[in-house]
Amino acid sequence: MKQRYTSLALSALLLASLPLTAQISFGGHPRGLLKSNALPVAPLVVMPVVDAEALKAEDEQRSLQGIKGPYRFGFNHMVDLDLDNSGIWHTLPNGERVWRLAIECPGAYSINFEFLDYVVPDGAQVFVYNDLGEVLGSFEEGSNPGNTVLGVTMLAGDRITIEYAEPLAVRGQGRLRVGQVTHAYRDVLNMDMTKGLGDSGACNNNVICAVGDLWRPQIRSVAMMVVGGQGFCTGQLINNCSDNGVPYFLSANHCIVGSPSTWVYRFNWQSPVCAANSNGPTNQTVSGSTLKTSNGASDVALLQLNSIPPSSYNVYYTGWDKSGTAPSASTCIHHPSGDIKKISFDNQAATTAIIDAGNGPATCWRIAAWEDGTTEGGSSGSGLWNPNGLLVGQLYGGQASCSNNVNDYFGKFSVSYPFLTTWLGACGNTHPGYPETVGVSEIANTELFSIQPNPTEGLLNVTIPTAVRNDGRLVVYDALGQIVFSNTLNGAERTTIDLDGRTEGIYLVELIGGSYRAVERVVLTR
Repeated sequence: MKQRYTSLALSALLLASLPLTAQISFGGHPRGLLKSNALPVAPLVVMPVVDAEALKAEDEQRSLQGIKGPYRFGFNHMVDLDLDNSGIWHTLPNGERVWRLAIECPGAYSINFEFLDYVVPDGAQVFVYNDLGEVLGSFEEGSNPGNTVLGVTMLAGDRITIEYAEPLAVRGQGRLRVGQVTHAYRDVLNMDMTKGLGDSGACNNNVICAVGDLWRPQIRSVAMMVVGGQGFCTGQLINNCSDNGVPYFLSANHCIVGSPSTWVYRFNWQSPVCAANSNGPTNQTVSGSTLKTSNGASDVALLQLNSIPPSSYNVYYTGWDKSGTAPSASTCIHHPSGDIKKISFDNQAATTAIIDAGNGPATCWRIAAWEDGTTEGGSSGSGLWNPNGLLVGQLYGGQASCSNNVNDYFGKFSVSYPFLTTWLGACGNTHPGYPETVGVSEIANTELFSIQPNPTEGLLNVTIPTAVRNDGRLVVYDALGQIVFSNTLNGAERTTIDLDGRTEGIYLVELIGGSYRAVERVVLTR
């Protein structure tokens, strides 16, 4: 498969300045965290105790049966908590009314919940915060436009406070009702710093590693899904024949748990370093989707996200191959056990199998054994790509794990496609991804800049093209999108960049000048 790079890759890394739930929050400050407001103590609602060990035992039995998803991390409490029957109101001197309610889940690692009635008038704001001072929000009228439900992502700890601030001009127009509260009995936010991030096996490959270099566009299409409030699956944005960026999202039929209208999709959650599991940004989320179609014949589900992922996410809509030709080798990109994004490889040809992994028989591609990496619970719905970088299936189930890395089954895209044609269109057996990215090595009639050595232990020697020597600028970004070096060029043919003292990992070097823009990826080692 042709390797591609693009300056657009930078925007996928510019994460640090975004709010915690970037797609659906608008910033601001909770009134309840300002002592000067002297708000009364928020009434506390305590959820029943959860038997975490019993739930984990149930999960283990599902895993032994080859069921890979959804990977359950939490227990759902059904509740009915609204502005009238719960919490407390307080009026501030400026006439603004503030409603607050505290919820506790004893022993929980984190809490997430769903507003099953969400009507927030113009100017009103909703915040969620914990005892650590971490804040989600503000959620406003435009947080889930055109919808009256909203899923809210995980917040660390066993107690949260929900706050609704309503200006005098819209007094009484808002409606909020919490219908479900999820107690996380697994440490999905890595609160226990004594263990590695997530629960996935050590044989998995972080996508930032060099083995992922040929798959950068496909990696950008993949997201982790929080389904039903309590489980994780994987899926990917998929292109349609019109190449118009409609946010269609392909996953597995057996991942359809609860209403997709409150699901949360997390993009670009991946380690910034290869060797260890280092936490990546959790702020690139989209809330809500609608189910377009699902079918058990190949265990496929097609959804449409309620919001188009913003340009800062730098997403990719994967291409596909519906010919039914067996891939001579296969690649899977996924979130095993709800962990940061991983990539796995099978170097042998896939074969056909009809398998029932507890959800009915499905026609699948069989991966006899993974040569590098594996899949686990939470990987369900993840794509299978052929050597041309085209999607040919999505994960149904199987026995593969780091300790027994055999037998995984992916529903065939060729079987799925007749059920998807209404939305994806009809345009031949294969269709490329969107947008078509052009790598710096493919830009015609452009003098390229070069960087040596690469990998480097710190010092980079950069050769500058003639066209940008007098007005160009070099910028270096780390894997989190933070600028670690910036320098305006002074006419010299060559210059140096010193990364000595920086953390090992992947860095992007961008050269900008006039209409010229190019990016090179460098690896810093010690």
